[in-house]
Amino acid sequence: MIVVTANWEIGDGSIWPVPAAGIMGRFRADVARAAVRAGWRADGRYEPVPRVEIVFAGDTFDWLGSRQWLGSTRPWHRGAKAEAIRARVVAQSLRAGGGIVRGMLALVRRGLHVPKPDRHGRPVSGESRRVPVGLTILEGNLDAGLTREPARMAAQRSGIGVGTAWDGRGVRVVHGHGADPLWIEDNGPSLGASLRVDLLARFAASDAMSGSDAEARRPLLAALRSTHPLGLAAAVAAWVASRRDTATAGPLQEAWLRSVSAWHRAARGSGLTGAGRWNEAPFDVVEALAARLAAVDERPFAHRPPVGAADLLGDLLEIAPPPASPGIVVLGHAPIDSPIIPAGHRRCIALGPRQGVACDRDSHPPGVREIALRPTAPPFPTTAMVTDRGDGSRIVALGDAVAEWALTDRPRGWSEVPVAGGAWIVDAA
Repeated sequence: MIVVTANWEIGDGSIWPVPAAGIMGRFRADVARAAVRAGWRADGRYEPVPRVEIVFAGDTFDWLGSRQWLGSTRPWHRGAKAEAIRARVVAQSLRAGGGIVRGMLALVRRGLHVPKPDRHGRPVSGESRRVPVGLTILEGNLDAGLTREPARMAAQRSGIGVGTAWDGRGVRVVHGHGADPLWIEDNGPSLGASLRVDLLARFAASDAMSGSDAEARRPLLAALRSTHPLGLAAAVAAWVASRRDTATAGPLQEAWLRSVSAWHRAARGSGLTGAGRWNEAPFDVVEALAARLAAVDERPFAHRPPVGAADLLGDLLEIAPPPASPGIVVLGHAPIDSPIIPAGHRRCIALGPRQGVACDRDSHPPGVREIALRPTAPPFPTTAMVTDRGDGSRIVALGDAVAEWALTDRPRGWSEVPVAGGAWIVDAA
């Protein structure tokens, strides 16, 4: 049994909330229950899975979201000062997420316990069998440097694997940010890193956010952190539209617009324009992205092109499909609600932050034009489980829904999202 999860984003706690230590207990319990279910074979016999492989497919840690990067030094800077800040952020994130890290170690050392089978292929009540667990952490874009020698050796001494890809039993797991134009560096920071630090971190640390009611800002922070950059304005607009308290919504919306302007200025001065791949675009990418980020009004998604119309910015920033290979590919970075069309006959799973769903007018309830999932935290980050009960590989989800994309006749960029599955109507026609 293979369990793949991603985007836990354990930071130092100075800006973004650190996942509660109890999240690992819930994750372990759900994986244990899933292992029991996976033990039931297609012929009706119960046979415990021989081993469980758990892969954290990138961005387990977030080493960009820290107040320590809001001074004059940025994560993409070189030199002793940047290295010293990076070391402090890494150390503090490990301390802040100590409960989760200890939970990982416990999984490796203790494994999981499932009911023992009898000779008739039935579970024996009160008797258990230990199932060994392997755990691997892959490097992502938010925890770049994880595979460096000191961190890798320290993890391996604890029995945890560290790398950039995991392969086994017909499944390949990668984070996949190398195929995302937002995270490609060229003569300066990537667009993604610039947005995470100079926009999101700046806004989250602003006086308006710090002075607002904690209950009011919690869903906004959750939505911003778990949304693709092209959906950030929609997340803010949806939050503003849902607030009846204009005294809270107004100042935060103004703070967002100030943060967008500050990011725009910083991007102009950090090498994101004037050189590199963005000069090849037929329009000013930074200018177009700033306009989209600032288009926060009473109608969420009003800034986006109409359904079916050309979206030049979206097309330019579209993640490229991974190379063709047999079996199942799991991408920790690719947006869960944006289909990555596989090359060749292959199954592809995406676990990354949502960018919002554009619905075909024939596939949604009357009067609804845009649907996205609610910006509330699931029990734990999106997790996919691959099992084989003797009748072929099956993919199921733990917690939040998982999208599986394959070669079909479905139009590119459209997704069928079940409204009953926690969907949130953010724009009515």
